[in-house]
Amino acid sequence: MDKIKVCLQTITNPEDAKSGELLDALKILDSILSENTMNLHPQLKHFLEKRSYQKALIWMDGEVPEKGTCGT
Repeated sequence: MDKIKVCLQTITNPEDAKSGELLDALKILDSILSENTMNLHPQLKHFLEKRSYQKALIWMDGEVPEKGTCGT
């Protein structure tokens, strides 16, 4: 989960990322999603699949993100 959170922080704050970090973070999240889909919390899986990275980060911080167009 720490790796996911670090990647989400990189993606949601791209101005702080070093060269290549943003692309690496996206690749890591895609890999985690494809390899661990059954082990991820359904809500986190949904956010990652929809690329709702800000919502995923909010959810990981224990808060409730605003509902989007899909209703979650």
